[in-house]
Amino acid sequence: MTTQKTVLIILAVVAAVIVTAVAAAVLFFVHVSQDVEGVGVDVKSPATVTVGDTFDLVVTVRNTRTGKDLTVSDVDIGESFLAGFTISSVNPEPKSSMRVPIEGGQSFTFDARIPAGGSRSFTFRLQAEGAGIYRGDVDVCEGLRFVTRMAQTVVEEKE
Repeated sequence: MTTQKTVLIILAVVAAVIVTAVAAAVLFFVHVSQDVEGVGVDVKSPATVTVGDTFDLVVTVRNTRTGKDLTVSDVDIGESFLAGFTISSVNPEPKSSMRVPIEGGQSFTFDARIPAGGSRSFTFRLQAEGAGIYRGDVDVCEGLRFVTRMAQTVVEEKE
């Protein structure tokens, strides 16, 4: 075999590997970008509170699937919402929590199983720290896929 044929075979193999890697990456991102099916999410918090008030942010997750459990791996709350509050407790208690490095905010790991047709609430007890309008994403995750809702609460100064 000539050197030219060897080089062409190597280039063809490298090209095939690159095309396969790109195709796998595209398929992965298409899968991850799809909404989680069969999940309903409601986010409730008071419209208005006063600096120093304590209140609950309640995230209720409904499994509307037929015959298939849902596992809520994490609930993430955006930094733009949390900027005005301190979290004093979470119920149920998460397995762990961490600051989300790129987007900011806080991620709470639950790995909570919700049977088909069932629902579960996650309650975050917050204390208002500063006046302003606080709005941000609340993501309910099943593995790498998630459903996003918006939370908003106005914090007024004490009179």
